[in-house]
Amino acid sequence: MMTFLRFLLVPIVVMVFSINTLAQTQPKLIKTKYSYTFSGVNSTSNIEGLTNEITNLKGVTTCKPILKLEQNTGQLIVIVEEYTRSSEGEDMFEPTDLKKIIIKNGLVPNELTTEQLIK
Repeated sequence: MMTFLRFLLVPIVVMVFSINTLAQTQPKLIKTKYSYTFSGVNSTSNIEGLTNEITNLKGVTTCKPILKLEQNTGQLIVIVEEYTRSSEGEDMFEPTDLKKIIIKNGLVPNELTTEQLIK
């Protein structure tokens, strides 16, 4: 009877560990909201190019600028949807690219905040 229980227990243990391992390796879709404030806005002319450039970044689904022309400031709301990293060399969204694009368009980056959104 004892050997029968051992033979029954071993496959169950193996199955539990296999399911746990599979669950850990499955990539999970994550939705993140980045809010980047900036200053130096003189007109809306370069904002369209800025938003197009950010929209072309990997994983970006939405890029919405909010401008306060009277204060020469603005904010970018960027929504990124991507799967969790599954390998080290994987090309993914980098928040530093936002800063580079803001500077490239003649604006001064101020503060970046991030928020995980529930899907």
